[in-house]
Amino acid sequence: MNNVLLEYMSKRLKKEELKFREAGPVITISRQFGCDATETAVALSAALTKHSPNPWNYITKEILEDSAKKLDVDEKEIAHIFGANEKNFLGDLIISFSKGRYASDSNIKRTLKMVVRKYAEQGNCIIVGRAGCIIARDIPLSLHVRLTAPLDYRIKSVKEELKISEKEALILVNETDKKRELFMSFYKGSIENDDFFDISLNKHKMNEKEILDTIIGLAKSRTLI
Repeated sequence: MNNVLLEYMSKRLKKEELKFREAGPVITISRQFGCDATETAVALSAALTKHSPNPWNYITKEILEDSAKKLDVDEKEIAHIFGANEKNFLGDLIISFSKGRYASDSNIKRTLKMVVRKYAEQGNCIIVGRAGCIIARDIPLSLHVRLTAPLDYRIKSVKEELKISEKEALILVNETDKKRELFMSFYKGSIENDDFFDISLNKHKMNEKEILDTIIGLAKSRTLI
């Protein structure tokens, strides 16, 4: 290997290392179905902005919009992936011949990963779901939070929000849990879910202020703000 190539590779590695060190800060919030995270993310965004020279943004619809643009498809064509209502191979084949523009589920997931990673590296953002805890786990300036609650709490929450029966809520919670696990498995492989989170907060035991104060306290200790 000649000296010119070695010098090029060395500069490239240093550039990548610098980019990695400067990535973030980012906070990801994962949640079990029935544990709403929107209120927490919005309040957290406002609170962190007060403590920071630059504003913190709650990233949500931007991920879907950017991914659809990169794939050159309508947002509706890829929205199903977050619930892991995946098409099988035969379904993929049929749709690919019936539409001018088409993105396979695997391609959608790879694009989502790229988009989520972009926001995480830019920093000062809160990413809810979207496998953010996995995609941004190696960024030094990061914090990964998990919102949980007992099954009864989640069933009641879904029942009240969607105005459905308790039986329907139970079925929906169980089905959604499985679909989300399927979505996450594409990115995490065989790694246990608990390995991706710095802290799990029980929404049944903690109110919104307690959850917010806990996350802010951790963000400060991690020098994210």
